[in-house]
Order: sequence, then structure tokens, then C-alpha cells
Amino acid sequence: MSDLAARLLRGDRRTVGDSPTVADDVAAEPALLPELVECLVHPDAGVRMRAADALERVTRTDPRAVDPFVDRLLDEAAVAEQAEVRWHLAQILPRLTLDEARRWRAAGLMTQWFERAESRIVRTSALQAMVDLADGYGPLRDVAAEMMRRALDSGVPSLAARARRILKPLRVDRQMLDAVLKPAEPPMPLTLTLLPGTLAVCRLPPGGGVPAWVNWGDPLVAVIRTADEVSVVCADARVPDGVQAERGWRAFKVEGPLDFALTGILARLTAPLAEAAIPVFALSTYDTDYLLVRADKADHAAVALEAVGRINRQPT
Repeated sequence: MSDLAARLLRGDRRTVGDSPTVADDVAAEPALLPELVECLVHPDAGVRMRAADALERVTRTDPRAVDPFVDRLLDEAAVAEQAEVRWHLAQILPRLTLDEARRWRAAGLMTQWFERAESRIVRTSALQAMVDLADGYGPLRDVAAEMMRRALDSGVPSLAARARRILKPLRVDRQMLDAVLKPAEPPMPLTLTLLPGTLAVCRLPPGGGVPAWVNWGDPLVAVIRTADEVSVVCADARVPDGVQAERGWRAFKVEGPLDFALTGILARLTAPLAEAAIPVFALSTYDTDYLLVRADKADHAAVALEAVGRINRQPT
């Protein structure tokens, strides 16, 4: 048993035990963070609960210290069943530095917890987390607003109270308020096609152009340049040895075109994948969206996505 686990084992599940002092020690010595994160999967429920509490306390003052563990925390959140762990993770995740794919994955988890969790505290925490995830990120605004509407109409006092508290003046901007108050629309039926072949996601230095091995005649090619990197998505077989790449992805295409006024499409798609603990890499084009999943998870993903749409399969 690790030293932190031994300290977190003290007391019963009605108490926080040594969580505050553990959090202080980890904040002072970040090298202890891997040990604390590992305690989230400890066999003892009390240790898991207090580890999540201590980690949440660390992120209150130094969330950047926990950024290196964001993928691990998303993975653990996808399989966590303990209510106390879930509600602490719901507070932690929006504080971390999340790129677009990770933000959508976190939003998918919060959607599932809000809709299906038995614990009202988990559902309330998921509502707050979704609003926090949408803060400063426009594509999630309407998703959060829809969740707020449902909370207000839920008949669950704790959910409605949290929604009203969030809507108090100065807690949300006018755009969020207008989005919450506008009438809800029925979700658009979706059709997805599992495209043939496997893809690679490559990272290249920022200064170069499009490499010669990219073939624009392939069914799906994407090149994105930022100041930090060039990312290429293309057929796996096109990528030469020695190129930094994550290989072995399959792509689901959302049959479009999708109207620009539509909202929440990616949230609807990523939510069942998050619940099934399937990592996803999302791409958006002018007309539609693509979801990339690991090839060995494609069949599993297709089953999960049947919850939100019809799946077409093309020969591999």
C-alpha cells in the first residue's frame, strides 16, 4: 500500500479523513501526483473518494499541475461508478487545459451523468460542469443551455435550484440566458457511415508545407496547420516510416450536409462513445462531421452510436 493510500484509508465514508492535508502535501510536492491519481482506482471505496476529493482540492489552486493527467482522468471518468468520485471529477475536468476533442469527450460524459446517474449530486455536478465547459467555448453553449432547460423542467429540486443559481445575474452572459430560454427543438435524426480503410493521424513540424505523400484523391484527407504543428489525417498506408503518427483509425461520417444552425451534433455523438469508454478524434468540415475511433473499437463504436442514429457500413 502506498503512503498516500494509507493516509486516505483513515476514517469511514462519511468523513474526508486526511484529504485536506494530502492535498496540501501534493500541492507542495507535485511529484506525488501520480501516486494520488493512482489512488482513484484503489480497491477501497473510501480511498477512491478521498483521493478524488484531494485531487479536486489541488486543482482549486493549481489546475495546470494536473494537466499531464487529463487523459487518465477522462479514462477513469468513463468507467467510474462511485458517485463521490464522479462528482469530484465533474469539478476537476473543466478546470484543466482541454483541447477540442477532450472538451467534447468531457461534455459527453457530463451528458451521460446528467441523464442517467442515480445520484442527484452527480447530476447536479454534471450540470455545473457542462456550463463550465461551455464557458468561452461557443460550440458547447447550446448543449449547456439545453441541459439547463431540462434541469429547470425536471421536477428535481436540486437540479432546478442549481440551474436557477447559475442563471442569476452576472453568473452567465446574455447569450447563454437567451439560449436557455429559447424553445427546445427535437433532435435531428442522424445517419452515419463507417468508411472503408484505416487512417493515420500525423504530427509534422509547423514550418513545412503539405508533404508529397498526401494524396488528395483519397476519400478522407485533412491537413490542419497551427503555429505549433501541422496535423495530417490520411490513409494509413500513405504515411512513411519515421513520421510521428497514431495509426489504425476508422472514420464514421455523419451524412450531411448539416445546417450551420444545428447545435449539439458532436455532443450527441460523443456521449454514447464516452459512456462506452471509446476514445474519439473528431473532425468537422463545411458540410458535416467525422468521428475517428480505433479500428479495433469500430464495431463496438457502431453499436454505441446506434443509440443516436442509423449506421451504414461500407466494405473495408
